[in-house]
Amino acid sequence: MTFTKTSVSALMSLLLLATTASAAVRPALTRVVALESDKETSIKILNDDTSQDYLVQSWIEDLKGNDKNLPLILTPPLFKIGAGREGKLRMVIVPGKIPQDRESVYWLWIQEIPPASKAQGNQLQMAIRTRMKVFIRPSTLADKPAEMPEKLQWQVAHEAGKTWLVAKNPTQYYASFSELSVTAGGKSQPVADKNTMVPAKGEMRYALPASVSGKSGSLNYSVINDFGGESPVLHQTLNF
Repeated sequence: MTFTKTSVSALMSLLLLATTASAAVRPALTRVVALESDKETSIKILNDDTSQDYLVQSWIEDLKGNDKNLPLILTPPLFKIGAGREGKLRMVIVPGKIPQDRESVYWLWIQEIPPASKAQGNQLQMAIRTRMKVFIRPSTLADKPAEMPEKLQWQVAHEAGKTWLVAKNPTQYYASFSELSVTAGGKSQPVADKNTMVPAKGEMRYALPASVSGKSGSLNYSVINDFGGESPVLHQTLNF
């Protein structure tokens, strides 16, 4: 395929637009924590664009991308939100359909649909999707969420020529990290895939940089709390 100077310029402009575009429609919070005992949970949606209305489409998926037969009902699936205004989604948990010994996590997707432009000529319109985590908690949980970070258990494993950081979570709550890094030889390095959660009553492993293998150092981590804030940074000495 041969690219002309014009087509290359257009392609670069499109890529720049795709990386710099931001959603006009967004949730008011960064995460939702819903209790099974609540009749419904309200989710506020904001339209930051003060010049035009948008249609908002929303749906829920589990962590594997499935949106069928979920224990959650979300309404309305499609609604209009005025310029500079706010709207509201309502989520209901189907009783008796979620695990009772731990919290469950889902993805809430929010897609803005801009109005058709009246301008003539070629133009690009982008419908931007935003997703946020939804944590569903049964009323039977006895652990306290704030105590979860200090209860995480860490160890190092060596397998197939790689060094892994293994996180074990004995609590009833998922762990989402705001920071996950290791310090060895006076150098601090981020751990890859820190955005992958450690499931409740489960474990997850993360690949460590090859440069820390065989060294002693420290693990540094903080966890995102129910309000979207960060726990204090915790440290643990480990042999990598």
